[in-house]
Amino acid sequence: MFPTLETRWFYPGSIPPDVLAWYHYGERAPEAQPTRIDYYLRLGHNDDLGIKLREGRIEIKQRAEQYGVEHLHERVRGLVEGWRKWSFGVNDLGGGLGDTSWIAVRKARRLRRYLVTDAGDVIATAEMTPQGCNIELAELIIRNEPWWSLAFETFGPEATLHATFTSVVRHVLRGDAVPSLDAGHSFGYAQWMSNLNGLNG
Repeated sequence: MFPTLETRWFYPGSIPPDVLAWYHYGERAPEAQPTRIDYYLRLGHNDDLGIKLREGRIEIKQRAEQYGVEHLHERVRGLVEGWRKWSFGVNDLGGGLGDTSWIAVRKARRLRRYLVTDAGDVIATAEMTPQGCNIELAELIIRNEPWWSLAFETFGPEATLHATFTSVVRHVLRGDAVPSLDAGHSFGYAQWMSNLNGLNG
């Protein structure tokens, strides 16, 4: 079981220039991740559970906590949620990807990673760490429609997640260049796909 604390935003269209400029300004350049296609199992209106196929592995995410909308910056409000994730390999899907039960999402992601030291210092790093926060900026294509997403995903021991999240958010969301991100566009993947017209089960 892999616990996370997350806040995400989804917007239609291409990534705005001001968001790109803000995201690329920092202590360390973001890492471009290989483009991939993830397949999400259609679950109707259930936004507490997400099941996806990613590169030969099934990932199950269940929402464990809802902390509500938090005011993260004068221009940023986001829904903060705790999730638990399980992942396991699959050898045979029985042809299941050929029907409408699965929804394909093409992702081109950029990643910035931070850790918080015992002294409370926030440090940008390129290393994989057992505890920290990823900030992901993604270009998404779902049913030939472009979207973009920004996410803070904090990981590590469950008892430390909120403190790490708060430290990294305060470090990153500072200054006049921070883009506006509103609570009305803040939710997890399961709710995003449930909200889209024609994708409800």
